[in-house]
Amino acid sequence: MYYRDYEHAREPLALVCEGGDGFACFRLAELYQHGRGGGVDVTKAAALYAESCTKDYGEGCERRADLARDGEGDPAIELEFARKACESGRPLACLRAANQLDVGRGVERDANGAIALFEKACGLGDTDGCTGAGERLAVPDGPPDGKARALTAFIKACTGHNGYGCLRVGVAFHDGLGAPKDLVKAQAHFTRACEWSVEDGCHAAKQLAAAGGESVLLELTSKAESLGQDGLEARALTCRMDEQGLPALGEVLAGVARHKAALDACAKDGAALEVRWEFDGGRVREAKLKDRAGGKLGKCVVNTLRKARIKATGTCEAVLLLGDPDGAAKALAARPPPEKKGDGRTHVRVTAEEE
Repeated sequence: MYYRDYEHAREPLALVCEGGDGFACFRLAELYQHGRGGGVDVTKAAALYAESCTKDYGEGCERRADLARDGEGDPAIELEFARKACESGRPLACLRAANQLDVGRGVERDANGAIALFEKACGLGDTDGCTGAGERLAVPDGPPDGKARALTAFIKACTGHNGYGCLRVGVAFHDGLGAPKDLVKAQAHFTRACEWSVEDGCHAAKQLAAAGGESVLLELTSKAESLGQDGLEARALTCRMDEQGLPALGEVLAGVARHKAALDACAKDGAALEVRWEFDGGRVREAKLKDRAGGKLGKCVVNTLRKARIKATGTCEAVLLLGDPDGAAKALAARPPPEKKGDGRTHVRVTAEEE
């Protein structure tokens, strides 16, 4: 293996694997999966990863789950091996199994089982597991101790340098969820979230500072990749407002959708336009087109948006699909992908082979 003589490595690896060494089974599976030292044989690789798993090599369980996801098996097999990898201390496998159970992808949905797996991932140091557990425990109809457990999970995420976790700790202390209300601690955690490039943390910290130590109606961000309301379709909808969640997003979009006919008339042939609008007191105070489209189209869309009536207070951005549906779909497909904002950290991606 060291000299990359993979052909001659296969036989001794097979002997050591048969002797009970899970790591040897795992390395041999890699050779078959990637066709090193011979042909590609994914079915053989899957069997060897499974054997590696039974011999207590956790990464073998995880790789078997990967192959099941990619077609060498079904969702039930993927979940089975992801759970085994989780039990052997692989946090990403716990997270993967939790997400699968949470949405019921190919298996029966199990909300409590998902929470347990998120908490397991959290305990193994994965901060996404902590925030995943916290989100699902903090819901109004959660378990009796849900809010206290959610706060614990968010605190673990925050101490693990997860900015969103710090934000949620701040919200919990501000609202008194899972712990007594403490605006000083709330401000400290909002500030920490801001330091980790979470814009909501910066905004909440400014809100509290401006309020002089009094509680405020927090304006936080809710997102939906795709949302339709009364015939109006929006993509990449993001709203920072004093109400959160999908229902709140639906109400905001419904306020705009009341003027769908006028918006469609602005772009009869179809368009996918990125817009931004600010609202409070039941009215849209400002609207603008973020795309470069100008002239009559831009003025028409902006003037129509200003007529919308929205009960909440906040700011939204979205790509609205207007006019002819086919033309709008083509315009959406032609849009460049959105730029991803950084989180203030340097990330290094390592391939499976490099690992």
